[in-house]
Amino acid sequence: MARKDDILKSFLTHELLETKYELKKDELPKTVREALNSDIPIVKAIALIVEGLEKSPKATDNELRISVLHFLNTAI
Repeated sequence: MARKDDILKSFLTHELLETKYELKKDELPKTVREALNSDIPIVKAIALIVEGLEKSPKATDNELRISVLHFLNTAI
């Protein structure tokens, strides 16, 4: 498993996400690629952040903010 997949997993298994968004561990994506195709907005937003931070060169904070805001504005 790639490092970015491990990072994604650590975010998605946080108890806050499980309780607030009612995410079930058995339904969560295993990879960032799967998460980027998710129908669950919070999962895809987290995947966008992880993908941006793990690419080379890393995305800037502003680029990540714009990317996530754009996604959330179009997804909702």
